[in-house]
Amino acid sequence: MGMEYMTVKEAGEKWGLGIRIVTLYCTEGRIDGAVKKGNLWLIPEDAVKPEDRRRKKAPIQEEKVPVVSEDIYGLYEQRKREDLWPFESLYENKELFAQIVKEFPYPMHICAPDGTMLLANEEYLKFAKISNPERLYKKHNILMNPALERWGVKDFVVRAFQGEAVHVYDIKVPYQEIIERLGDHNELASESLFHNITALPIRDSNKQLMFIVFIFITSRSYQDREEIIKGKEYIDDHWKEEFNIDKLAGIVNMSRYHYTRLFKQHTGMTPYNYYQEVKIGKLKEKLCDINLSITQAFEECGVDYNGKLAKKFKDKLGMAPSQYRATMTQK
Repeated sequence: MGMEYMTVKEAGEKWGLGIRIVTLYCTEGRIDGAVKKGNLWLIPEDAVKPEDRRRKKAPIQEEKVPVVSEDIYGLYEQRKREDLWPFESLYENKELFAQIVKEFPYPMHICAPDGTMLLANEEYLKFAKISNPERLYKKHNILMNPALERWGVKDFVVRAFQGEAVHVYDIKVPYQEIIERLGDHNELASESLFHNITALPIRDSNKQLMFIVFIFITSRSYQDREEIIKGKEYIDDHWKEEFNIDKLAGIVNMSRYHYTRLFKQHTGMTPYNYYQEVKIGKLKEKLCDINLSITQAFEECGVDYNGKLAKKFKDKLGMAPSQYRATMTQK
């Protein structure tokens, strides 16, 4: 009489294990007599359940190791050995897929190819002040938002829904409008945000577009009086230019004297001091680029190496620009 076999699913039910863990045991050769037929594993009905080596080595930590970690590892090993499509097996485990999306540490949402929002994670819901996401899913369409062009992201969004992986950097987020459009309460936004946004196409095994994933990472944020926020934004956007207090004060319709006093009262520094801080921060970034000479690094920041900024840099950091570069680039 020939040997009787059971499937991976049947073995998992018999042993109280997940399908991916049983598959992992098969690929590691830990189940005697297991054979692979095509993409399927067949396991002898009398096979013995393998010991969990991880538990045997560290029984004290058993309760601290989440099942999700085990499933992800098994999925990774299975994909590595069998060259599976990344999302195919993951998506079969809907609970695991949902948990990964839910706990993703940056705001993200997933859309259908026609622009319909299908899912948003916890960080995005908090960001947009959404307490009842179900009213958005399958109803809110990204492509139908008439403000995309005014927000400066229409081309980015269109390219994303054409299936291109695209990125935009340091885009000012129309935070108040987003809250009013998506949120459940018309709260007044208390901060100004700039984001780096990435759109990633997810395709099926036939290369057909299934989803577009949008990920938002804050590049800078401001939380203060409107006049202070506007001033900081202007300086951050025009840091290469010469400092002009009259132009800066004119943006918020205040005299240079009153604006300087207000700015210092809220930030602890004058607008010019803030401008210098930004300038030095940019210079530090350029000095770490070994493809630039010291002089070129200063030129990239719109200043002369022999000017006042080099002295200010040394006074602030306690070292000359050349010493800073040596310190930051040494191996």
